[in-house]
Amino acid sequence: MGMTVQQRPDTANVHGVFEQLMYVITSTEQASASNYKFRYIADLYVGGVMVSRVKIFPNQAGAGVFRVDKLLVPHFSTTNAYQGTSAGTVVQAASIFNTGAVGGATTKIFSSSNGESVRQIEVKFGQEYASSATANPTVYLNQVTGEYINLFMSAGLRRSNTWDDGILSYTSNNSWANAFLMKQFRSFFLSDRTEENTQGYTSNLVSSITPILIDVEYKQPYVLGFLNDNTAPYDSDLKSIYVALYNSSNVLLDSRNFIPGTDGGVENTAVSADKDKLQFFGCGPFNFMTQTIDTTFKDFFVNEQVSYYEVCAVDGTATTPSATTDLVSTIYRFNINTCESIYQDSDQNPIYIAWQNSLGCWDFQYFSLRHTYSDKITRKTFDQVAGNWNTADAAQDFEYRGTQGGTRIARVDATQELTATTNLLQDSDVAVLETLMLSPQVFLFSTNRGEGITPITVTDATYVKKRRVNERAPFLYQIKFKFAKPRPTTKGGTFRGLS
Repeated sequence: MGMTVQQRPDTANVHGVFEQLMYVITSTEQASASNYKFRYIADLYVGGVMVSRVKIFPNQAGAGVFRVDKLLVPHFSTTNAYQGTSAGTVVQAASIFNTGAVGGATTKIFSSSNGESVRQIEVKFGQEYASSATANPTVYLNQVTGEYINLFMSAGLRRSNTWDDGILSYTSNNSWANAFLMKQFRSFFLSDRTEENTQGYTSNLVSSITPILIDVEYKQPYVLGFLNDNTAPYDSDLKSIYVALYNSSNVLLDSRNFIPGTDGGVENTAVSADKDKLQFFGCGPFNFMTQTIDTTFKDFFVNEQVSYYEVCAVDGTATTPSATTDLVSTIYRFNINTCESIYQDSDQNPIYIAWQNSLGCWDFQYFSLRHTYSDKITRKTFDQVAGNWNTADAAQDFEYRGTQGGTRIARVDATQELTATTNLLQDSDVAVLETLMLSPQVFLFSTNRGEGITPITVTDATYVKKRRVNERAPFLYQIKFKFAKPRPTTKGGTFRGLS
């Protein structure tokens, strides 16, 4: 038998599972006039288990053309739960946002993924045909095996030459995900924040780097996802994540290398399972002030002495970055806002949102200006008949109280809605907020931030991409959300008799 793969997804690169993934297969048996009822077969394996089998007829050229991404999507999911402890214990109770702050696991600032966010899948091809027009076809499986694709939970929104810019061709720019592999100083964590700041900040660590700016506040969680496998096609060179703390006078307070495998997670050369190919680093003020890996480091956050800090991936476990050659990612600057809004109103508690971004990980935004809560209420009513109709007799007069009768409410359903307003934004924030609008998973943090999380949905149906040149100044956004769970309500009940 002769089956040949004529086209496959580029195996030298990592792909997003929501990309269009195509195979073209040919067979010498299909070309034979003595074979009937011919169909190509594709078996898809996830985690070594066959999850789908597809049979298709040849096209007019005699080839089988398979699109496999639609079959794979149901087997991928974003990591919501902390994975740093054994299943059945705190793993089920702690969110991924609490990495470094989980009770019993505060020495683990890294967390692996759920094993469904990044996967290597295998496709096996076969064929079936009959020896005559009246015979049943015979199935010949596993004629082509070992067709592997490395996928992560990405919509491909960040792929260049795609979406807003159009495409050159389907096969162009297959290496777009290389920008998110931990290999050099231009690499990104799995965040849609990829634009350098325009406020004039340069890195204290490597002065030639213009860092990506992230605004946070004390007691807020933040996690950055990263691909961490040193084998192809990931080729991660990340050995540690370096964090440097500064006060408002730009004086270095403290610094540390946080090491995968030592401080939670798995070291890149020890990765053997899909769940460890994607890991998360808890790098928000909330995460740092609750971890116990370094209590001196922690106390700077607890005492609110940190004005900002820089985060980057480096190629050694004790590397202090001073040049681009030390880096395997770009540098992120986290500015800690001590005033709650541009109006300096400390009584205005900000709204803090996390959402699944276009890369299958998490991005965050705080809304520091005016926000309002409202309830959308529906009521199911009935008419109550007043009086003791069933018990009135010679011994008991007909009677009713003033609390009986009329239109009554059988049930109240209420959904809480939220309208939140950002602080003043820059052009670089627009693309990030677009992924919030497109996200299937959005969460609201409570006053305790990472310790209380509420699922919500975005209800705005349109999104205008603002630009500073059009707005003539920095601008803000107002976004509407709906709580995913209804508000608890009580039942009024019905009254029987006079007692």
